[in-house]
Amino acid sequence: MSDLKTPHVPISKIDVDPDSNVRSHIDEKKLKGLIATVEAVGVLQPLVVRPKENGRFELIAGERRYRAAKAAGLEDVPVSFGKANTHLSKVIENFQREDLDPIDAGRALRMLSGELNLTTNKQLADQTGMDAGWIGDHLRLLDLPEGVQRYIAEGAVPVEGERLLRDIAKVSPGIAECICEVAKRREYKGRRFIDRFDEIFAQTGREKFKGKPTMIAVRRPDLSTVVRNKKKRDKLAERINALEPSWKQSSDPSVPFSEIEVDAARALGCLVEHTTERNSYHATTAFITDAPAAADLAERVVERWEKEVAERAKLEAEQKAAGRKLSEPEKEARRLEREKAKAKRAAAEVVNEDLSGKQFKDRTAANRKQRSLARFKAVAAVLIADNSKLAGRGLRLTLPALQNVETKELKSGKPSTKVTYADAEQCTAELWRRVDAAASVEEGLEVLAEALVAAQLADEDELPESKRISWTPPMSAQKALKKHLAADIKAAKPRRRRPATK
Repeated sequence: MSDLKTPHVPISKIDVDPDSNVRSHIDEKKLKGLIATVEAVGVLQPLVVRPKENGRFELIAGERRYRAAKAAGLEDVPVSFGKANTHLSKVIENFQREDLDPIDAGRALRMLSGELNLTTNKQLADQTGMDAGWIGDHLRLLDLPEGVQRYIAEGAVPVEGERLLRDIAKVSPGIAECICEVAKRREYKGRRFIDRFDEIFAQTGREKFKGKPTMIAVRRPDLSTVVRNKKKRDKLAERINALEPSWKQSSDPSVPFSEIEVDAARALGCLVEHTTERNSYHATTAFITDAPAAADLAERVVERWEKEVAERAKLEAEQKAAGRKLSEPEKEARRLEREKAKAKRAAAEVVNEDLSGKQFKDRTAANRKQRSLARFKAVAAVLIADNSKLAGRGLRLTLPALQNVETKELKSGKPSTKVTYADAEQCTAELWRRVDAAASVEEGLEVLAEALVAAQLADEDELPESKRISWTPPMSAQKALKKHLAADIKAAKPRRRRPATK
């Protein structure tokens, strides 16, 4: 029998082609662990190479093992010889042995499609064994700006975020990158990035960055943010103030952009926008990305506004000439009433926008950890107050603290037991006491869940009808309770005893 040995080649004769490298980076901690293994037992699995000219070899697969062997000081390494499909070998090896980050996966797939002349995602799927949809998602990541790709590669932004970022990135790569940075700062990862994208996008307009791209909000921006030239800004401010009531006049008035200006910015290719669609409403947040274009649009707003005011004054004059209308005091009273209502709305908008920004900034991992218990108790207090019969419905039938047991001896000498149950108000007070005493959110949730399960399962037939408490949540809430508390209900559900047979 022949002695078959794995061939070895000097590690100094192995070349790594950087242009065909699947990985853009390798996890240093994992590499150190591999180096320690190689130092102890050597390279157990051969590297895949193919011969080159001058007695050298090109590495096809096994770059992590190659780096570890080199760092461990090995002079030669075991190899096996491969031929075609260099990138296919590398891609499949890395998919199977250690997950690539999403960007590296996309790059590997693109290199593979070029080497094998594959033109469809299905063909790539057949070669790699991956899902065609998954392949398409990762290839589209490579169309994003490199700055955005870095956030996806490190896991700060999910792969699914590409569809939300792609249109914004086409207009302004810098803004797309800023959005990713805001999400990273606030730790809005994974599903939170998708669900709260509208808030992240809006906050990006308020956030401060070094070298931040132009982001002029289309909703009530101050003139100073729209027009940079002071001389032009002062003239526009004077014209705007001439159209406004005295209480609204300002040295830095807001610019009332309308859909006309938004459409114009969109046509000019300098509008980034995102529309949120939830249930039955649509809400759009948009920013103009070109300062000179925004200044021109602001001037157009003022011109149209002046024209509308002039036309309205002309119409009112014609109506007045046609016949008597309201008296001057009546007209003045109505005008003051309208101005007062407008002032309140304007002030409320400012307050609400400021509140939105501050609430977003307050959503940090540290605050979530520090305030989670207090927040839970606040929500629980409202829940309990709005459901005053929840605790009484079942908890008093299962919780000894809500039961008063009296035992008396009858004349016959037999004991008689009487149980008095707490009323709804006493049950609610006890439930809140237990929630308020909870030392953690988990403990508090357990207390509430017990009350909800008891309300679902406790049998009120134990009591006469006059003593029973009825509590039924809305149908949608019933479905949610049964769905999310299914495991608790199943574990607690008592068995019905069969009646004794004679």
